[in-house]
Amino acid sequence: MVSQRPSLLIDTNVWLDYFLSRSTRHPSVNAFIAGAIGREDIILYAASLSLKDLAYQLVNLMKKDARDAEEPITPEVAAAAREVSWACVRDVLGKALVAPVGNAEVLGAFTLRHLHDDLEDDLMLATAESIDADALVTHDAALLKYAEDLCITTEEGLELLAELAERDEA
Repeated sequence: MVSQRPSLLIDTNVWLDYFLSRSTRHPSVNAFIAGAIGREDIILYAASLSLKDLAYQLVNLMKKDARDAEEPITPEVAAAAREVSWACVRDVLGKALVAPVGNAEVLGAFTLRHLHDDLEDDLMLATAESIDADALVTHDAALLKYAEDLCITTEEGLELLAELAERDEA
């Protein structure tokens, strides 16, 4: 059962899929994010660690694209990649609240290590717990399997949006 005002922590891989239109998941991610931010009764969160990971990954992917196209990584290309990554982080901030990842979340991740030995995933789970999230939206297959009671895909998120819309109509 979903709470009256669901809070959803969005995993880094989902934010990457959102910004990378070449991802096969982009259509469902885009529809989910657009639908969720269009509702006043849903609270979206991005973990603070996701913001730096997102910026880092996007810059590296843009530079890789330039190298693959045999374009030199000039100071202008590097600056453009950084500016785009900053713009993407600003976009996330316009759509989601930042869930801090601090000492408590790191210690929480350590308590999960014996069950699921993946620091990044365990930090996300601990962050979801600290903000009392109803779900962690991810495309990480191992995380979905390990924490199936908490984790959902964006496709399942779209089902949640439909369920909330039905509740509104009732």
